[in-house]
Parts: sequence; structure tokens; C-alpha cells
Amino acid sequence: MEHNPPTTSQAAVLTSPENGTHQFRSAARLFASGVGVVAAQADDRILAKTVSSFSSVSLDPPLISVCIGSGAPLLSALRRSGSFTVSILRSTQHRISAALSAPGSGHAGTEALGIATTPSRSGAAVIDGYLSYFDCGVENLFDGGDHTIVIGRVVGADSVEGEPLLYFDGGYRRLHIPS
Repeated sequence: MEHNPPTTSQAAVLTSPENGTHQFRSAARLFASGVGVVAAQADDRILAKTVSSFSSVSLDPPLISVCIGSGAPLLSALRRSGSFTVSILRSTQHRISAALSAPGSGHAGTEALGIATTPSRSGAAVIDGYLSYFDCGVENLFDGGDHTIVIGRVVGADSVEGEPLLYFDGGYRRLHIPS
């Protein structure tokens, strides 16, 4: 089936800040993505937030990127500690994702939210039951509007068999592979 892109007159134009934000969110939520959790050590607790903006950047050296809200306590912890992890969640871990994306969850440690973690080599922590994880040192930080783009140098990684948790159009999904 051939798809013809809309002409300029048919395409939605981001006409105002309010309208533009709504149109942008409506379009962006149609990108299906895996769900990850970024975590960093903050004094005596682990701060963590759900992210869907994880990406592999380079194999040599091994680099990944994530985007974190610029005012998030997690970003401050990550800057202070110099390390972080990204745990990719399994299809059965939607409760963890929801808890770590709820308003105010960025101030509570994972222990306070009932989320089990295991310390990583870098000093951050991985979410127990992960599908995969990346243990990283902070390589670079870039301004990205209301978020900060974090580049991490991977110092450790692991993966296990399983299905990923997916996020699409405002809800959690599971991968369906026809038999």
C-alpha cells in the first residue's frame, strides 16, 4: 500500500504554543518504544524515573543516550554521582514503570516505592527482574529544551530472555509475535 505524505496545505501546522504542544504530543505518542528506567545514586537512596527516550549511540566506544527532565532530582543525582543505569523492563513490569512515571515519584527513592534494585558496578542500581540493563558513566550532557540529553559510556551490560514492555499511544502494550 502506497502512502502519500500530506501536502503543505494538508499538514497540521503548529500554530500556537498550546495547539502546537497538543499536536506534538499526539504525533509523538504514536511512536512505539520500549520502556526503560534510569537510576542514579542520591546519597542514601536510589532515584529512578521511567523513560522512553533511550537510544544506542555508538558501538565503539559503547555509548547510549537518554533524555531526563532538566529539573528532575534524578538529573541532579546523576550529575553528582557521575554514573547511572538504564534498566529495560519486561512485559510484566508495567507496575514499576507506572510507579516511576507518576507525579512526585522522582523525589522518592525506589525503596520507598517498593521497587527492588541491585547495586551496579558503577554505584548506581539496576531494577530487579530487568530484561536488559546498561551500567554507565556520564560521558556528556547537552541542553535539549525542557530536557537534558545524557550520553553515557557503557561500562557493563546484561540481558536475559523475555518480552519487552512497550509503550504506544498512551498505554502499555505487549509484543505479539504470530506463531
